[in-house]
Amino acid sequence: MESDNGSDSITEFKLWSELELREFVDRYVIKSVESPDQGFSISRLDGVIERLSGDGQSDIPSKVSIIYGIVGTIRLLAGTHMLIITSRKEAGTYLGYPIFRVTSMKFLSCNEAANFLTSQEKRDEEYFVSLLKIVESTPGLYYSYDTDLTLSLQRRSKLTEGWKTKPVWKQGDPRFVWNRNMLEELIEEKLDEFVIPLIQGNILLLFQTGEIKLKGSPAVIQLISRRCMRRLGTRMWRRGANLEGDVANFIETEQLQHFEGHTFSFVQVRGSVPLLWEQIADLSYKPQLHIIPHEQTSDVMERHFNDLLQRYGSCIVVDLTDKHGDEGLLSKKYEEEVQKIPHVRYVPFDFHKACGNGKLDNVGLLYDQIAEDLEKQGYFHLDSGGMIVAEQEGVVRCNCVDCLDRTNVTQSFFAHKSLNSQLVKLDAISPLEGISTFSEDFEIFRT
Repeated sequence: MESDNGSDSITEFKLWSELELREFVDRYVIKSVESPDQGFSISRLDGVIERLSGDGQSDIPSKVSIIYGIVGTIRLLAGTHMLIITSRKEAGTYLGYPIFRVTSMKFLSCNEAANFLTSQEKRDEEYFVSLLKIVESTPGLYYSYDTDLTLSLQRRSKLTEGWKTKPVWKQGDPRFVWNRNMLEELIEEKLDEFVIPLIQGNILLLFQTGEIKLKGSPAVIQLISRRCMRRLGTRMWRRGANLEGDVANFIETEQLQHFEGHTFSFVQVRGSVPLLWEQIADLSYKPQLHIIPHEQTSDVMERHFNDLLQRYGSCIVVDLTDKHGDEGLLSKKYEEEVQKIPHVRYVPFDFHKACGNGKLDNVGLLYDQIAEDLEKQGYFHLDSGGMIVAEQEGVVRCNCVDCLDRTNVTQSFFAHKSLNSQLVKLDAISPLEGISTFSEDFEIFRT
């Protein structure tokens, strides 16, 4: 589906926002509510997908319901299971486009051929289907019917004119598309208007929006976190990098600020230490870390940072791990390897030692070490006329062990400093003030 953006002459691609699900004995039929002639059917026997031909259908469905999107398909032993969005909630806007959070999903099973499986295959199928229930309850999934959510403002602004006319799944960065593999069958069938790329992030922060009143004008701040899908896994069970240089817990976080027609973007990234290492979960409070000796250790590190340098520019590595014990050994090996890579600055900072006992303001000691380089990297700035005033020319990469608490505090501090710099540039505040001066409004951003 295409919609005409009134602000310019470019016709932008848009997904169908409401779908009608018709359930028959032998198939499911999914149609656009807005354009009922647009749709497809999927066989309940084997999951074969066919576009609707436009011919009238005389049989009566057993059930009709409204759904809000197709997440994709998963093929198991006996057939296909299609994941649909059964409820959603509007979570705010991104650059003027409505954003939705998935609140419930459901699999439509198209595996009646399971009746022909062997006893062992049936047991395997039942186990796999039980795992699909976990997928249905995946938290923190967001999407837009109107635009891509995987690209930062700076990357969007540098794309060629007309990119918004492409199907939404073609517009973005596949690293951050949660359901990329599940979309393949829909893409092969050229059902572009039904292909919804989802991103996953922290459900509390992903589209958190707040407003600070500065000298009569509101400054609107948004925080968007994009989780990379390349090395997924739960805490403890997924650590470090794979041989391709992809790391666990890699997240790109973008802070957007809108003030008097100007828009700013400041991007940071986090991710597990890009070495080959593991942490075997046991009953201890702090399971032991183990660095895996491997001949490709240096290559893995190089692959990881070459990717970051290509995407973001120069890189400041902030390592927040302890400098003693297991973490100290990991940190030492990290420093040894990363210093071999040009255009990457390694900065160790023992967060627990410096900021323990609630002394979180001591993160300022770390900031003082990198302030000059951070200022050179800058931020992205569009003026009220939509012209590029400044670009961010690098990125800070933070890590602790889990890439959670220590990293959250540190990235929040850096984002706060960048926000102050942006507002000073627009004369919204003086260099001696800072947004923390506006204490009542500032509280929403302390997390």
